[in-house]
Amino acid sequence: MRSVAARRGTAAGFVFGLVFYGVVLYWLIPFGVIAWAPLVVSQAAYAALFGWLVPVLWVDARPVRSAAAVAALWTSIDWIRGDWPLGGFTWGAIGNTQHGNGFLLPLASVTGVWGVTFVVVLVNALLLSAGRRVGERGRSLALAGGAAALVMVPALIPLPATVGPRLDVAVVQGSVDKRQAAGFYLRSRQVAENHIRLHRSLAQDPPDLAVWPENSLDVDPTADPGLAAEVTGVVRAVGVPTLAGAVTDAPGDRFLNQVLYYSGQGRILDRYSKIHPVPFGEYVPLRPILGWVEQLRYVPRDIAPGHQFHLFDVRGVRVATPICFENAFPDLFRRFVADGANLMIVATNDSSYADSAASREHVTMSQMRAVETGRWVVQAAISGESAIVDPRGRVLRSTDLFVPTILRFDVPTSSARTLYVRLGDWFPWACGFAVAIGLAAWARRRRGSGARTPPAGEREGAVPAQQAPLPISGGGEPQVLVILPTYNERETIGRVLAGVVAVGPEVGALVVDDDSPDGTGEVVAVMAEHEPRVHLVRRSGKLGLASAYRLGFAKAIEQGVDVVVEMDADLSHRPEDLPRLLRAVAEHDVVIGSRYVPGGQVSNWSRARVALSRAGNGYARLALGLPLADATSGFRAYRRPVLEKLLAEHISSDGYAFQIELAYRAWKAGFDVAEVPITFREREHGRSKLSRRIVAEALVNVARWGLRDRLRRRSGPRVPSAPSP
Repeated sequence: MRSVAARRGTAAGFVFGLVFYGVVLYWLIPFGVIAWAPLVVSQAAYAALFGWLVPVLWVDARPVRSAAAVAALWTSIDWIRGDWPLGGFTWGAIGNTQHGNGFLLPLASVTGVWGVTFVVVLVNALLLSAGRRVGERGRSLALAGGAAALVMVPALIPLPATVGPRLDVAVVQGSVDKRQAAGFYLRSRQVAENHIRLHRSLAQDPPDLAVWPENSLDVDPTADPGLAAEVTGVVRAVGVPTLAGAVTDAPGDRFLNQVLYYSGQGRILDRYSKIHPVPFGEYVPLRPILGWVEQLRYVPRDIAPGHQFHLFDVRGVRVATPICFENAFPDLFRRFVADGANLMIVATNDSSYADSAASREHVTMSQMRAVETGRWVVQAAISGESAIVDPRGRVLRSTDLFVPTILRFDVPTSSARTLYVRLGDWFPWACGFAVAIGLAAWARRRRGSGARTPPAGEREGAVPAQQAPLPISGGGEPQVLVILPTYNERETIGRVLAGVVAVGPEVGALVVDDDSPDGTGEVVAVMAEHEPRVHLVRRSGKLGLASAYRLGFAKAIEQGVDVVVEMDADLSHRPEDLPRLLRAVAEHDVVIGSRYVPGGQVSNWSRARVALSRAGNGYARLALGLPLADATSGFRAYRRPVLEKLLAEHISSDGYAFQIELAYRAWKAGFDVAEVPITFREREHGRSKLSRRIVAEALVNVARWGLRDRLRRRSGPRVPSAPSP
């Protein structure tokens, strides 16, 4: 995405997003493509936004600043993705990949997961830049060393100690029949009985607190006297406080997803209602419009969201119980701790995810939340994976999937507050602010470039080309030499030569004729007898455009002329446009007569031929990063030092590839390459020399040069100083 147009970057980002999120969220496919595909597309749209903006923020010559800019961009976009639409979605967050990185993970206690995301993107961008500069050993090593430091230094961040009282917590993982989970149906009484039976085994060695996961009571126990009696009886038999996930009724044919707090005597003391329900899982947005979707029958009624960050007092320890999806949202989880929670218990179901990685991914989020908040986290899942996570993000105990078991641990508590708990999502705000500044600076540059000096000869108040003096030194010998390769140009060469020498006394012409059968050489020879500024070189056969120009360049350098011009002899290049090129070359090293900058025109070409020409130039821009609108144009002017530099190296191509190669080499060498508008018209006599071989050569050579220079990791100048579209 670094060097392409915004539209292509958007497409690349979207395709990446479809693949990335499509794979990450594969576990949703059993719920139906209607559940998986829209979510994947919506998440891919954020990657498309990233791809649209990367080319704006990336500058190859400034790798560190560019890496930081795209890291801030990804971080701020990921943050927005976690909030909008429908409350957001955070699965696939890059920062979560570092849940086992003991060096980098402490950074989350300061910045939340967002700082970890930022460093991951930044490190990869720096390593990319380092790899592209392997030939510049010092700079490459500095970039790689900086990347390594970014990973290692966060290990020095001190994490708060957990010095509060301990709670002996027992997670009752009652499990379900896997076949029922895969079919989306949980026979609630059976699930409840699994937990009742397993809970009863705690009576021999009661813990301080027992936890039944989300939905372990999938019917409201307060509305089912038989279930209420069973639950109350088993809780009283063990005699310890118990947290139980339950589905309870709410007004308006809705329901609440709650955690019920039972005393050791089996009485409900308190409740927490889930604040952030799952769209299309626990409620259906726009239900009247989407009622036709068959899969939505699995959500027959909507959840009524809670509104309070409620805490339970267990033996003097304040316990928070975010439910399932809620641990995927850093700020929501943080607010429980900010309100005074000493211990976090995540009650979740996860049984519908079967044997997929989703349950394990859910635990990785709890690992990140533990470091962010400095709290121990107990993950309690119906079918697993249940886990115990310490404030360093380490999973100390965990369970297998679909195994009835009890996970028990003496869990420390804490009242310390990390910087992230105190400050919240300050880091993604800072990233968004930095990106906004970068985009504003780009917009100012763009406005400035739009107001820059127009192409030579187009400036307000400029002297017309026919009247203004040419900026070429005087003298007895021509100071401008126009090279005209010819083959069967008898019908046009006379008018072209007359137009060239009429530009001024400093301008001469050199015709390189490949033994034209139509007598072009004889016409030129006659003119040369009467006009000393016209010269002729005859060659014995059709040797090609590139070799003709190389010969002409060598003779021009030998004569010591100031400026050398390439020009076609078939009147497709108008002699009246030549003064515009000569005026511009007084200010620039290379000037290309362009058909595709403002003011440039193409006449007498079919739409297909124009499309082919534009496609060729677009291909060169994309493959080479060459910021020219018309790199294939054969009407151009060079200062002598440019040609001396270019001819010092072997020029391998012919045809249009020859023109691209010269422009690309000049640009890469640091010369000032500009474009001015010309009017190009199809030749009136003879046939075009365009062939499949010429097109194929250009395609292959451009791809080869682009690949070669990317492998060498060499960067050229960024933009030409003259206007380009």
